[in-house]
Amino acid sequence: MKTNIITTGSCRIEVRSSERETFTEVHLTATSEGPAPAGFMAEELFNAVAAALMERRIQPVQEKIYGLRRVQEQVMQQRDSIYRLRGLDRTVPVTWIEGTPLLGCALGAVQIWGVVPKDGAPCISTVENSVTGRGRLWTGAGFRMLHLPAVQGRRAGGKLAEGRTAQAEQMFANAGAGLAAHGMKYPDVVRTWIYLAHLLEWYGDMNRLRTAHYRRQGLGIEGGPAFPASTGIMGCSDGEECLMDVLAVENLRPGRVVATPINRSAKQLSSFNYGSSFSRAMALEIEGRRTIHVSGTASINADGRSTHQGDAEHQCLETLLSIAAILAEQGGGLKNITSATLFCKDRAAWEVWERTTRLLQLPEIPKVCVLADVCRDDLLVEMEVVAVI
Repeated sequence: MKTNIITTGSCRIEVRSSERETFTEVHLTATSEGPAPAGFMAEELFNAVAAALMERRIQPVQEKIYGLRRVQEQVMQQRDSIYRLRGLDRTVPVTWIEGTPLLGCALGAVQIWGVVPKDGAPCISTVENSVTGRGRLWTGAGFRMLHLPAVQGRRAGGKLAEGRTAQAEQMFANAGAGLAAHGMKYPDVVRTWIYLAHLLEWYGDMNRLRTAHYRRQGLGIEGGPAFPASTGIMGCSDGEECLMDVLAVENLRPGRVVATPINRSAKQLSSFNYGSSFSRAMALEIEGRRTIHVSGTASINADGRSTHQGDAEHQCLETLLSIAAILAEQGGGLKNITSATLFCKDRAAWEVWERTTRLLQLPEIPKVCVLADVCRDDLLVEMEVVAVI
């Protein structure tokens, strides 16, 4: 894995790339490193991001922006203007997540996952359907990979369904319709990211609803497809109660992508044991290397109980150990992480995380840090990661 770090003004960009036979997989993490007006930071950040995309000829699969909703329109206009001037693809859809940045700027970070085909030919395109709007389709050597961003619980006509439960049910139904529009179905889904505006008030209800929907689609049934890896976290984009990103994979030739669910590790048993319908991680093996999508992970023990209540330092350590255990069983470790998002309940928990990882002299993890509630009120931190082994 190659790492390249670029610092310009008040922003920092880290690019981690991993070689395959026909393509290079790239994860780009761009973060605001200090307080600045949103317009100034957007110009600086997206100029640097655009330069990296152009120089490396990266074709994005997924793009996420973390920042406050009040600057969303301004930032998106800046992004569009800069991408247009640079000749970049402005049709790439974005998931905007309102996660309060920790360093004083209303625009916190940009995450991009993309590929660079060895033959230089376009392999990722923007696709569209009437239900979920724009997505990105990667047509690789013998497989297709579809990313549907920011799927919401909107009914025909564009109006949000009334109430949390109705929105969630519509969101899952819309995701299914979006998949079907591009020739895929729920059993093809390998990873989801679910954001709830009022997480702690109804995470349990949402989880039960999700489980019921998955069962109707044939997931999690003995002998059938496994639940996808997932993150369920506090977040919103435009006043909705919930939204989700979906990643699905289809083999056009047998075995071109091998998706292996990871349901347990030396630190944690299956989340199914306490009623959560997600795999701990999903390993995608393509051309001899594995990309590991680790679900949102927190300080939860093998019995499914929260541990180290009120102790941020030990919760940080437990979270890191649980992630490391998954990666170790795949032949890697924390050094293999190419992208991560750290969710902290409050600023104090973030400060403890930073202090603890410095004291341990852990490998540098390219991460985005935001303030957000975690799925249980007694949990202070949660992290999701992508690693390439």
